[in-house]
Amino acid sequence: MSVTRRQALQIGGVGIIGAFGLAVPLTSVNAKSASQLASRNMPKPYQRTLSIPEILKPRNTVVDPDGRKRHLYKIEQKAALANIVPGLSTPILGYNGTFPGPTIKVNQGERITLEMDNVLPLFHPQWGYRLDTSTHLHGSASLPQFDGYANDLTGRDYCKDYEYPNFQPARTLWYHDHAVHNTGQSVYSGLAAQYHLHDEVEGNILPQGKFDVPLTVSDAMFAANGALGYNDNTHSGLWGDVILVNGAPWPVMKVQRRIYRFRILNASIARSYRFSLSTGDAMTIVATDGGLMPAAQQVTSWRHGGAERYEVLIDFSKYPAGKRVELRNLSNKNNVDYDFTGKVMAFDVTDEPVDTSGPGARVLPTLLAPSMTMSLKASDSVKTRRMRVKRDNGIWTIGGMTWDEVVESGYRKVLADPDLDDVEIWEIENSSGGWFHPVHIHLVDFQVLSRNGQAPFAHEKGPKDVVYVGEGETVRLLMKFEHNRGRYMIHCHNLPHEDHDMMAQFSVGIDTNDPDPNHPVDAVRPHLINQPAPAQSAPAEGTAEVASPPATQPAEAAAPVTTTPATSSAEALAGQKDVVAVTTARHRLKKDMTFAGTSKFAGSTAPTSATVVLYDVTPGRAATRLGAVKASSLGAWTLNVKPGPATQVTAVKAESSIGGTATARVRTS
Repeated sequence: MSVTRRQALQIGGVGIIGAFGLAVPLTSVNAKSASQLASRNMPKPYQRTLSIPEILKPRNTVVDPDGRKRHLYKIEQKAALANIVPGLSTPILGYNGTFPGPTIKVNQGERITLEMDNVLPLFHPQWGYRLDTSTHLHGSASLPQFDGYANDLTGRDYCKDYEYPNFQPARTLWYHDHAVHNTGQSVYSGLAAQYHLHDEVEGNILPQGKFDVPLTVSDAMFAANGALGYNDNTHSGLWGDVILVNGAPWPVMKVQRRIYRFRILNASIARSYRFSLSTGDAMTIVATDGGLMPAAQQVTSWRHGGAERYEVLIDFSKYPAGKRVELRNLSNKNNVDYDFTGKVMAFDVTDEPVDTSGPGARVLPTLLAPSMTMSLKASDSVKTRRMRVKRDNGIWTIGGMTWDEVVESGYRKVLADPDLDDVEIWEIENSSGGWFHPVHIHLVDFQVLSRNGQAPFAHEKGPKDVVYVGEGETVRLLMKFEHNRGRYMIHCHNLPHEDHDMMAQFSVGIDTNDPDPNHPVDAVRPHLINQPAPAQSAPAEGTAEVASPPATQPAEAAAPVTTTPATSSAEALAGQKDVVAVTTARHRLKKDMTFAGTSKFAGSTAPTSATVVLYDVTPGRAATRLGAVKASSLGAWTLNVKPGPATQVTAVKAESSIGGTATARVRTS
């Protein structure tokens, strides 16, 4: 595909292929740049020093009744300015206002409660969608209500208290935003950070402290004013021309002549990497997503998809002082590569005295640690499930399912329903004409049994929770559904794919038609910042009690589309008899139209008997009534129309008979 620089510099620096769209996958596209920065503002490789995110300190530590420690943390999600490109400030969204956010470090068995406050603007300052959030601790076997379920949203001026058990073996996790249909843009804006779980086994064999280095790798493109550019190329992916490590472009790190441990997280929303050293030397992979491998693996390069984590040892003792060693990116199929995306960062070897205290300074390990996941055998499986990842009429699907179908079913529809402690094989096929898909399965660690009938790659011979499903590949995964009952998500971690609409759910040990004490949306609701969380009590076994969503449930609305003032959740409490919300708004022209949401009195669990009327308020034409629907006894409503109006509806307003209005942008794909 041949392009000119003029085509590369699309308005706002939004990408080389934005003008063309993507009806078919890429094989490779190369250009000089995508950003629209002036030359004086364009960052150059190896001009910045690697920064290490701060380690978040707990506000308090208590002892639970069973004698285990619980650390209490607080984070604010807020808008801020970052120093990324020379001479300009870049608006970001950040945990405590930084990108990456602060690293959380905790020892195995020490629980934490994380108060996650949403003090973001009501709408994204650049892209206009509503900034409701959902925080996913990726790699944690959390209960469903603390897992960052896509529709478990926290609105502005509210917080949610997340509880994390930390009983799993040591591993590199990360926390990031997971809000329905807007995950890609919010993570790209900065809502991502690492979380390290330590245990005695890892602590005795691998480098610690300043020799245990988090590397959060991402890519971005920039408008002329330094703001982030965004274009997901018809929902195929975003590929920036600037590689960031810990939020800095192509940084440099000074290293001693000893072994270092690097926790490499691919936080790019679409780009994959193939990391290698400029010297051609091997690196030693010691841990994958789910922790230590059974045996260390020596590799000269590896394929690293979105959200995967690899812990890598590099031995700098073999290099003389003054040597510069580059971490490079050899790239993979279906990326968009620019002049400097083949570079990632550099290490400068110094002549300072070598600190050999602590484990792993001089000797590379071979045998590491067994794990339950890697001890599983295919013969343990009680069922094999097969699913395809593909694109159907412009919509990304997994196993033939989309997230809209899950929502429309009242969160009942599932892709799979294993019982608690079942072992299963999941076969994921990517034979639909291209693109690669990093597939993430919540709750579980899995073993990669095979790839196209062959043994897995050396670098993935450890417990995983994301698998790179390449073009034309079929992978077989072996996993045990343990720890918790409830609903969990599976999705592509190319986040534009996830947002449009490559996400589904599975259930473990429950019938989704029955009352669920661990319901991912209803069991634990957000509360106003600086007010105590309401007491949470699970329904007694066999009862039908379901917690009613209070006024914290935000709309899925994007930018406001009428002259009706947009209100925060707090303002709604004061000014409306009820809170009406639109959580799904979609019109596929000549196919169907679906709207869903809630309408209920703030703080009440009583039936509301509301009637919700929907209006087409598409800008540029007169408002038109689309239909009316009665809310259920729990305050939920859904309106389905087939085939829908002959002209495209792009904005809708909901009015409740018991008070309140809500507006939303309508998805058109």
